Amino acid sequence: TSRSSNPPTRPHNALNASPFLDKVMIYLKRHNVPFEHIDAWVPSFVPTSKPENDNANPPPPASCRLCYAGCATADYCIPSSASRTPQPINSEQHFNLVAFGEYSQKFSFDVGCGLPGRVYQSGVPTWEQSVQNAPLHHFERCGGAMQWGIKTVVGIPVPSPNVGRIVVTLYSAFDREKNQDLVGRLCDEFTRLMPSPKWKLVVDVGTPIVPPPSQSNNGHSASTNHANSVTNNTNNTAQPNSISSSSTATNNSPPNKDSRIEEVLSLLAQHMPSDPSSPLASYVPGFISIRLMMLRSNTTEQENELIRTLLDSYSSYTAAGRSQSDIALLLARDSMFLTSQHQAQQQQQRQQQQQVPQHLMYQQQPVYNSSRMAPAPSGAPAAQPMNSP
Repeated sequence: TSRSSNPPTRPHNALNASPFLDKVMIYLKRHNVPFEHIDAWVPSFVPTSKPENDNANPPPPASCRLCYAGCATADYCIPSSASRTPQPINSEQHFNLVAFGEYSQKFSFDVGCGLPGRVYQSGVPTWEQSVQNAPLHHFERCGGAMQWGIKTVVGIPVPSPNVGRIVVTLYSAFDREKNQDLVGRLCDEFTRLMPSPKWKLVVDVGTPIVPPPSQSNNGHSASTNHANSVTNNTNNTAQPNSISSSSTATNNSPPNKDSRIEEVLSLLAQHMPSDPSSPLASYVPGFISIRLMMLRSNTTEQENELIRTLLDSYSSYTAAGRSQSDIALLLARDSMFLTSQHQAQQQQQRQQQQQVPQHLMYQQQPVYNSSRMAPAPSGAPAAQPMNSP
């Protein structure tokens, strides 16, 4: 058989995807398999710690967990299983599927727990429908499925030459009827690909701390002053008033010196939707609110916290290899979600504060059953006791 000199086209979006997942997506698109998103789960043996004082017994065996190993999202969908005609996926559906992939990478499953754990343990494929309504113990990601519109999930065990078995999971935003023949073909094709997962060590070293510049002519003095200021701040921390004032100053200082702010502002300016008829036009308020908040010189403590959250999200999306347009849209959506959540909390607090004074006023109101029980006006003589008849 002849092979093309050009490599196969990579899926429209792949988060930490491997060549194995690329081949799976190519097969799904070539044969019009009605699933728009896939991910893989591989076994990882985690050492189990034993009690510190237990030196006589041998250490317990390592426990096996199914860990996230990447995902990929198709650029097409098949709304009707009967027609089998693929259609380009719209931006909203694509965004939801990618967001569900980012949501899934935070999970891992014990053997026998969750859909990947059950498939890994039994070695039998499973086809689950209406997973957004499934109980939590049956499908632990039902909250994400409800939020991002996932309805059908198929789990397929795949033999692996170096780890024994992995689990490939297919997802669809449509309700797909069970198709045993399709499952059989997918099992045969995935087995033929012989997945061989390899672990990659990733060390998060954080953000390096840049020391403040010192004067060349009085470097010793600058270092001494810096040490003295550190000592003074440390001593002040022991005093309650110093803690309060120091915390307030830290929280209210806007993170304007963060270099990521300029990157985010430039990114939002480039990818802000300008067409009112665009399906992304509903996210314009998120774009505008982020830009205005980051350009403002005086920000509140709540706004500073929101800016820090968005900057951390920006770093996470960038490290995951997301495209610039996807990052801009994700940041706008995150901002709208966090803002609405904060507004809902404020409204709830206002309602609680309004209810308390009314309750106190009701308790403090004197009750008079007759005119005889009314209080006497100021300066009036005291009431005389009534003579018994």
